[in-house]
Amino acid sequence: MSFIYKATDAIFDSMKPYMENKSEDDLEIAKYGLNLFLMELYKLPIFLGLSYFLGIFKYSILSYLLFGLIRSNAHGIHMKNGKMCLFYSCIAFFTLIYISKLLFIPINIKLSLSILILYLLYKYAPSDTEQRPLLNELTRKRKKRFSISTGIIYIFISLISNSQTIANIFLFVLLFECIAIHPTTYKIFNRRYKNYENFE
Repeated sequence: MSFIYKATDAIFDSMKPYMENKSEDDLEIAKYGLNLFLMELYKLPIFLGLSYFLGIFKYSILSYLLFGLIRSNAHGIHMKNGKMCLFYSCIAFFTLIYISKLLFIPINIKLSLSILILYLLYKYAPSDTEQRPLLNELTRKRKKRFSISTGIIYIFISLISNSQTIANIFLFVLLFECIAIHPTTYKIFNRRYKNYENFE
């Protein structure tokens, strides 16, 4: 994925003169957002093509958008190359959707999962990467608040939705993101965790 990071740096450097009035905090957020956008841009046609072929197109779009929103602030692990990233993303998303269509979750289990999700977001979000450490403490605090707020909204929708599939998707997207930010996941894939600490 190094070409994505290089492209991010090149594009962002060309944009910097037009953002002179922005704080360091705002610049860091903008750069991270651009990086995530470029990472997803080349995978999206393949992902949507496969989902259309499998007959889960609309659910895939919903899952993709929901995950993108929470991940834009909670962040999480990135694979070492684009092929691995695309492979694991497709497996995770398609499994998430099929389980969401099949599984009925009792309200007591759903509430327990919701508490666990909010705890994990509070404890581990945001999780940065080696290539893009979150160096600014204010940025990390802001992203944590947004991640928790987004989690609460997703959980609320999951609890009130009349559609079992939609309700499950909102909840499982959060679980998927919690796995992506957990230090155990970083350890499994041999990725460094809390990268900002190496610069403090």
